[in-house]
Amino acid sequence: MKKKNLQQITWKFHQARERLQPSIELRRNYLTSMYHQQLKSEKAMIEGHIGSMAPGVRKVYLMRRLADLNARLG
Repeated sequence: MKKKNLQQITWKFHQARERLQPSIELRRNYLTSMYHQQLKSEKAMIEGHIGSMAPGVRKVYLMRRLADLNARLG
């Protein structure tokens, strides 16, 4: 009896996985596209602020952050 119950539970999980797989892929693609969109918007914001700043620690930090974003975006 226990083996039959275990097989039924396994089969239900298998069916559920087949139904959920497309939504998991869509969510993964959505999250990666949102991550890249966030990086691009942050890059644009930093580029806009760097030009109007006086030389100093903040400008150096923003320039370093911009270089890091460029490296991530490829």
